[in-house]
This record gives sequence, structure tokens and C-alpha cells, in this order.
Amino acid sequence: MNVFLVCTGLGHINRGYESFTRECFDALKDAKEFKLYLIKGGGKSINNEITLPNLPRIKKTANFLAKCFSTEAYTIEQFTFCLSLLPLILFKKPAVIYYSDFKLGTYLWHIRKLLNLRYKLLFSNGAPNGPPFKTEDHVQQLSPVYLEQAIKQGASAEMQTLLPYGFDINIEERLTSLNKKNIIRERLGFSNTQKIILSIGAVNMHHKRMDYIINETAKLGSNYYLIILGQFEVETEQLMSLAKNKLSGRCTIANVSFNQVKDYYIAADIFVLASLNEGFGRVLIEALSYGLPCIVHDYINARQVLGIHGVYLNMQKENELAQYLDIENPQLNHLNLIQDVYKYYSWDSLKDHYIEMIEKLSSQIFK
Repeated sequence: MNVFLVCTGLGHINRGYESFTRECFDALKDAKEFKLYLIKGGGKSINNEITLPNLPRIKKTANFLAKCFSTEAYTIEQFTFCLSLLPLILFKKPAVIYYSDFKLGTYLWHIRKLLNLRYKLLFSNGAPNGPPFKTEDHVQQLSPVYLEQAIKQGASAEMQTLLPYGFDINIEERLTSLNKKNIIRERLGFSNTQKIILSIGAVNMHHKRMDYIINETAKLGSNYYLIILGQFEVETEQLMSLAKNKLSGRCTIANVSFNQVKDYYIAADIFVLASLNEGFGRVLIEALSYGLPCIVHDYINARQVLGIHGVYLNMQKENELAQYLDIENPQLNHLNLIQDVYKYYSWDSLKDHYIEMIEKLSSQIFK
């Protein structure tokens, strides 16, 4: 039985969707219950990893066509990727196509209907989207709040599975890395006396609210240094200008590879995510798994993801973050924290549940 794990941005950009898809494939690729293929938009094709031609959203051609058709470059990427995917579907005949990009799933639903194909569509609802779920056969809900909301709005409980994102967490590796914190800080150009605030996400103002973090950090002492990592967007240039004016010499804004991000997790003292809502927020668990205190806006999904390990503030209020950091010096027990995160979110703990979800959906083809 063939299963496609699909992500159009993998190989082009670094978001939660891409890091999840990469880790999910690595965790499940040796499963005996099915043959898993990673279908991606960039990088090399090797073994069961297949790269398909497409027009990535970051390329000029995609942006030009988006203007011509009054749409988004992201839509161009999804559509052109789907066209390339069709021959592979006809040849490999997957039982399940597992994806996170809602638009791609919609295209795949129409193709299935048009060509009378049989594959099942498994949607990892990370945004989140819906209900109603009209173009999905099964939905992976990442947090209880979204499962409860969907059921209240009429979505069938049977077509949904509550299953959080899995993470590649090695307790020994994490603790060994943290013991090298001072060495890594020095390599990155930071002193041991600096307080490093880290925020990771799309470098924008409308969702991740990086401007709030810049303005709040500017109210703190000169020993505080802000690092913002993530995918650059239209608002990034404006944020860089704001940081230059408010935090001259005390801020780094960069887009780096995931392997490089690990060093920044180790070097940092505090993690902050200022968005007012998230579908899950993979960066929160990644930060916790490196022993970082996580400061977030107070909303129900953040509390369900972080539990007792989060610091919850009203980040709609000016001065809220600055006042907290000026008074508090959050410290956590690294070993206990990493062990807790491993227990609830590691692939070692969740792998069998993912296999069961995929198997259960695939079995519906033969009924």
C-alpha cells in the first residue's frame, strides 16, 4: 500500500508545515504497514523522496503569474505542483495522500472526483481550517479546542483524530547541547552577560506580531538582545527598519536553515511568541525541548500546547512583555522539562498513533 506525504514548500522555505513533514517522513518511512513516499517541492530526489517541478512562491515567475491572474504566488505554487503530482498519482496509485496545505487538498479532491480515483485525503489541520470539511476524508486535529469546535459546528467525530505534532527529541542530545551553551553563544557572537530573547516565525506584523516584540525589547536594558528568525515576507523590510531605529546593535533578523536554528535555541535565554492565536505553534515545543522558558499571549490553544510550562501574558497590552522581563528572570529545570516534552510530543511516543490513523483511513478504500 502506497502513502504519499506531500508538502509543496519543503525544499524552498522553512515553516512549521515543512519541518513537520520532514520529521514525519523520517519517523514513519520504515513503517511495515505501508510504503511511504515524501513528495516535495524542492531538494533532491532520493530513494522514496520525490521532488516535483513547480513554480515556488518565492520565485519571480510565480509572483508575476499571480499578478496576471489576481491571485497569490502561493496559489500558483500549489496549482503547478498539483499538475506535476497527477502523473505520479496515476502511476503509484496511493491509498492515502497526507498533506497540510488546504488548497492542495482542494485541488486533489476535484481531481479525484473528475477522474474517479480512489485515494483518501488525510488533512493535517495546522492553520486551522474548517469546518465544514467538504474536501477531506479525515482530519488530524492538533489540539482539543479545535476538535471540540469542529464537533460543535457539525463535523463528525469519526472523521477526526486528535493527535499533536510529533517532534524529533533526543533527551541526551539536548542536555549535551545545553552544556555547550557558552561555547555556542561565543561562536554566534554573543557574550555570557547578554540576555537573549528569541522569536521564530514568519517575519511579519499581521500574524506573528514581531513589531510588538521589537517595541517591547526596546524598553529593556542594553544587556537584552533580540533574535528574530523566520521566513521573510512583505513586511520584513519594515520590521528591519523598525529594529534598526529602536534596537540599534541589539537585534538580528535572519532566515536560516533548521540546523542553524538549533544553535539559536541553545544560545537563547527566553523564547517569545507574540501571535494572538496559532493552530499549534511547533516552535513552542521546539523551544521547550531545548529547555527555554516560553512566553506567549494568553489564549486557550497555547495553554493546551504548553500546559504548566508556559508563561501567559496579555500581549495586546503595551508594556506587558517589557514589564514582565524587567522583573522576572524565568528559570526552568531543563531535565524535567525536556523529559515532559519527550513524553508527550516525541515521535517515540506518537509514531504508533500516526501509523494507526493512516492505516484506519486506508482500510476504508476496501470497504
